[in-house]
Amino acid sequence: MKRNAFALIFFLAVLSLVFSFDVKDGLMRIRVEELNGRVTLYRLITVTGSQYEALIFDTDARTSSLTISVDGRRIKLGDTQEYKIGTRRIEHGAEIVYTSPAIVVVQRIEFVRSTDSRVYNGFHVSYEVRNVLQRDSKISLRQIWDTRLGEKSGVHFSTGAVPRIEEEMTFTAEKMPPFIVTPGESVSFALLLEGVMRPDAVTLANWKRLSDSAWEYATPMRGFSQAPYSMNDSALGLFWNDTIVKAGASVTFHSYFLSGGSGVEFTRTLKDSGFQIAGQIEAPTPVRKELPLLEIDDILLLLQSLDSAIYSIDAVTDREIEDILLRLQDLRSREAQQ
Repeated sequence: MKRNAFALIFFLAVLSLVFSFDVKDGLMRIRVEELNGRVTLYRLITVTGSQYEALIFDTDARTSSLTISVDGRRIKLGDTQEYKIGTRRIEHGAEIVYTSPAIVVVQRIEFVRSTDSRVYNGFHVSYEVRNVLQRDSKISLRQIWDTRLGEKSGVHFSTGAVPRIEEEMTFTAEKMPPFIVTPGESVSFALLLEGVMRPDAVTLANWKRLSDSAWEYATPMRGFSQAPYSMNDSALGLFWNDTIVKAGASVTFHSYFLSGGSGVEFTRTLKDSGFQIAGQIEAPTPVRKELPLLEIDDILLLLQSLDSAIYSIDAVTDREIEDILLRLQDLRSREAQQ
């Protein structure tokens, strides 16, 4: 039995290497598995060589996952045949497209650099969600990154205010720190949360408990171990709350990461010197569109006519149907003009 299990793991590992591609630039590297769309992120640790260190767990890329909720129905992308997977290299990064008859999710991982760096030293990870239905949908996202850099020292995460986070916690919009670092001995990785477009909530937790949770994770202030199979095992959860996406429209969610050297020094640098992404995407100013009162009255009258026609479907005349269609066309024309 053990031999068969080892053989299966070895076969899957070889398969992932065969059906994958790498994109490299500056200090950064992206590996994409074409069979399931899973992503692993790396940083160069020898400037004159080609040795990279994984910024997240890379033995099995499936431990980092992207889950979408569509009208309350949750689907882990890459684990279902409902969404077809397409992958490709793009300028300065890679793109994974998950396509279903209802929703298309385009995950882009693009190289970025801080303004004090001449080469790429970070990533911009975005998620464009397109609603291809003929009705509005309620969308939310959850990205779990299986972090690993802080597990050797036991300092899983740090911020400018808390250099050693030893318990699970969740940060919401009201209490986000400027950044969260997963500190390593020679390489560190930071999620940026100030001055950039960011998730609605960030959770630091044991990987298994976070991965097994249905969606939100109520943190009971425990450590990063769950006996006996997930010991000293941390993960970073990014959450984007429910957003109404109109029929035929799309919405894009963003996250930004920077890499650096030793965790202590990198955290101190981010705290003291700050950070700024060159050419970052600025958050758009929300615009609230108010419908004129006359248009609302017209819509109500049209709905009443539709209800009446449906109720007496056998008696409705061609002229009445034509009148309803003309009124509907008039409303659409006014909406296009606005």
